Amino acid sequence: MLANINLDHLFIERTKGLSVFLLLLSQTIKVSTHSYFILHSNREIEETTKSELTTLFGARKQPQDYWNRKHFKLSVISSSDTKADHETHPIFSALSADDAEDQLTEIESLCMNCYGQGHTRLLLTRIPYYKEVILSSFECDSCHFKNNDIQPAQRMEPYGILINVHVINAKDLNRQFVKSSYGTVRIKELDFEQAPHSENGLLTTIEGFFDSIIENINKTVKQIEETIDEIRKKPKENSTNDNDEQNILQFQQQKQKLYEFINRVESFKTLSQTFHFELDDPSGNSFIENPNAPYRDEQMKIKKYRRTPEQNTLLGITEETTENESTFEKPDDIKDEVLIFQTNCPSCDSPCNTNMKVTEIPYFKEIIIMATSCDVCGHKSNEVKSGTGIAPKGIRYRLIMNDPIDLNRDILVSETSSLSIPDLDFELSSSRSIGGRFTTVEGIFTTLKSQLTTIIMPFSGGDSRASNSDQNHMTSFINDISAVLAGEKFVTIVLDDPAGNCYLQNICAPEPDPQLIIEHYERTDEQDEALGLKDMNVENYTTS
Repeated sequence: MLANINLDHLFIERTKGLSVFLLLLSQTIKVSTHSYFILHSNREIEETTKSELTTLFGARKQPQDYWNRKHFKLSVISSSDTKADHETHPIFSALSADDAEDQLTEIESLCMNCYGQGHTRLLLTRIPYYKEVILSSFECDSCHFKNNDIQPAQRMEPYGILINVHVINAKDLNRQFVKSSYGTVRIKELDFEQAPHSENGLLTTIEGFFDSIIENINKTVKQIEETIDEIRKKPKENSTNDNDEQNILQFQQQKQKLYEFINRVESFKTLSQTFHFELDDPSGNSFIENPNAPYRDEQMKIKKYRRTPEQNTLLGITEETTENESTFEKPDDIKDEVLIFQTNCPSCDSPCNTNMKVTEIPYFKEIIIMATSCDVCGHKSNEVKSGTGIAPKGIRYRLIMNDPIDLNRDILVSETSSLSIPDLDFELSSSRSIGGRFTTVEGIFTTLKSQLTTIIMPFSGGDSRASNSDQNHMTSFINDISAVLAGEKFVTIVLDDPAGNCYLQNICAPEPDPQLIIEHYERTDEQDEALGLKDMNVENYTTS
């Protein structure tokens, strides 16, 4: 059979000026005999017993030479305790007054009031419909100081808890509640709040809580009366009568207010009016009894909430961060952000930055504007792309210019659009030379003029060419564009995009513009193939 060993001793070792405290509190150790051992200091350990201790305490990772430096002797005392006794009493048993004494564990403790020797009694119990808790009660025989505490025996809850009970009858006053040291009690009708850490954990009833309030206030009143008596007992030659009388008056006013508050608390105890008892605990380890359990309590409301970073800091909880966690913050609104990413310059291939911004054209759609600037060679470029993909239908704009103000219209020429000017017998298919631009009509004509002026035509020169050569046609076309830019000539502009991503401003929006004709059309098979739509597999795709 197996017997139990209970060790309730504190070993103190001093090595090189450091104190090592080894507290073995109510630990259960099983040995293969009908007996248990009690340690006695200042005596020699027998070799056989020392080997047994080394085996028993090896799991506790005690230093191997610890027992060589200390001298103890084990006295073997017979016992009839068996393993069945341990199985009869679980570690956390239900709270009961019948066998409470058998479940208590008493240890010697230091009194923090007189620094004498006191006794602490521990009770490990389970509260119905709640969890396991550890109750502790301290009492000093020298100064008669008393203190009690309650601590949860389980882990801290992931959420905070807020419990509000509407107290309307005497049955509600008998509700038991558990308040951890992080809990806050509020009674709004009494204008009362007990801040956290004002006292240790508490296990009592709502009526008992009122009694503790009255008891604490009476202690404060007693201290005030003792202070007043000390002032009055001071020798007259060592005191200033005016100041003493003023201090006594202030203390008496404070005492009177405290008595008034006690009367208010007494009236709440007698239920002269209903009130709300609120318990807020960010650790989630507080509890108020439901007398109707397991059924719902209509007078009690329970709310769980996510703790704030400040509350986590108060509880000593730090958020875990993983190495793979990104340090980049997601923008609240990407439309208000300018994104920067690394690219290579298209001219000299040096590293440079490209700025990107998402914006929205009124009465059109979102677009992406990108601008690249190279600090090495000075190259600058910009590009505009659609931010919505390919439209279901193609779109065609026809602008009939009749006023120089038409040059100020906004225009978006995508990479898949074509630009034509029938009056000048000009057409630019798939405008990759001027595509990806968001500018004005004047800007498009200026870009065309600039590019056509600097273009090199290798077969347009030489003495074998006629006077009406291609160079003369180019000069004539450039002169026509200059006339349009000067407002001396008006033409018709046709902007066509089978992807539906081009745009030409309607200056009368939202009303129709008589000079602007907008046409939506179905794409041809050739256009779908050019856009790559024929190669896309859209089977089993769903749209949201």
